[in-house]
Amino acid sequence: MKCPKCNSTNPAGSKFCQSCGETLPDPIEQMPSSKPEKICQNCGTPNDIKNDFCDQCGTPFDGTAPKQAPAPEPTYSRTQGPYAGVPQHKSNLAGIIIGVVAGLLVLSVGGYFAYNTLNKPANEPTSVAKSSSKDKSSTVKESSSAASSSSEAPSSKSNFDEAKVKELVASDIGGIAGDKTVYVAPMNEDVSYLLNNQTQSAASVIKLFILAAAYAQQKIGTINLDDTYTLSNADKVGGTGVIQNMPAGKTFTYRELLTYMIDESDNTAANIMIDALGGIDKVNAQIEKMGAYDTKLQRKMMDTKSLEAGRDNITSAADVGELLKKVYNHKLISKSDSAEFLDILNKNRDHDKLVRDLPTGAKVYNKTGIMQNYGILNDAAIIENEKGAFVVVVLTQNGDNNEERSAMNKLGLDLYNTLLQ
Repeated sequence: MKCPKCNSTNPAGSKFCQSCGETLPDPIEQMPSSKPEKICQNCGTPNDIKNDFCDQCGTPFDGTAPKQAPAPEPTYSRTQGPYAGVPQHKSNLAGIIIGVVAGLLVLSVGGYFAYNTLNKPANEPTSVAKSSSKDKSSTVKESSSAASSSSEAPSSKSNFDEAKVKELVASDIGGIAGDKTVYVAPMNEDVSYLLNNQTQSAASVIKLFILAAAYAQQKIGTINLDDTYTLSNADKVGGTGVIQNMPAGKTFTYRELLTYMIDESDNTAANIMIDALGGIDKVNAQIEKMGAYDTKLQRKMMDTKSLEAGRDNITSAADVGELLKKVYNHKLISKSDSAEFLDILNKNRDHDKLVRDLPTGAKVYNKTGIMQNYGILNDAAIIENEKGAFVVVVLTQNGDNNEERSAMNKLGLDLYNTLLQ
């Protein structure tokens, strides 16, 4: 969508311009009319005007409906919502009833049935399709106008106040130094807010994708998470984690290593799991299958040579947020694996960023990441109480960690009070 004020391109469905904040026009008003059709008299199915036989039942058309030159295929600007890709039919009586007029009654009845047959509407869609495009601008919905399911009436309103969320993000995060990207979405609606759709350093947040890849590979049988691994001294790396201080020869199940990888942000455990899953390329293939096209594992933990050569692990706030939303709603891995995934996140105790100031009634599932020398501070959290749940992801880099942390403290609490109170 083009902004009428600054001419910037925005993702389909956006209500506000990401560059200047201008309100965007409703794209549904700009949808073109559909191409002409003719209706099968046997089964009532709409067919292309050029068809000689019905696409549904094969009945030949008798030629009584006058053919028209086919109109160009319509180009739709709207790709989301309950009317995605559905042509809008206009009333178009093809002709007049040919023959001898036997009486006013015959003419009235014939005209009535002809009109209703020619204007029979196409069926409404039964589901809302999600984009799988690798174009970063289309990997996430940014408008609160999208319906959560096709069964909802088009006029139903979202409980997600996108304008308020945008205001809070701008106030709490917008003024800090460095690069930042933010994703916020409720768990029970197909809507979200995204600030700066861009890739940034993932730091330890990349471990969420390694965790998801492990459960995905278990599902297809390429790994058994209950199998054991014996630690060697060569496995040990520095940075965060406790396994580096354990003796060589100690055994772990892969399931235990995954827990250490998240709850202790253990770098040694993460590297062992990358190898167990078939290496960096295999993990990336699994990540791509998840639809996380902005995310790339390009080095193991503590591989400073690769980092200095410019090969860092990257992701986007949208990729991380969509991953957590899919797991929470059991749309990525099985229900039991989703519950285990969330239980591991719930045991994490690094709560000094987005979730630090939340009230005791809030339940939290989160993973953080920090690379202090690069001004990188990240947090991704599902926040839940009896009124619902939402996900918030903040990725920052090239800034001041203390400033970033304070901004996240404020944003987490403000979003909680706005979305769950």
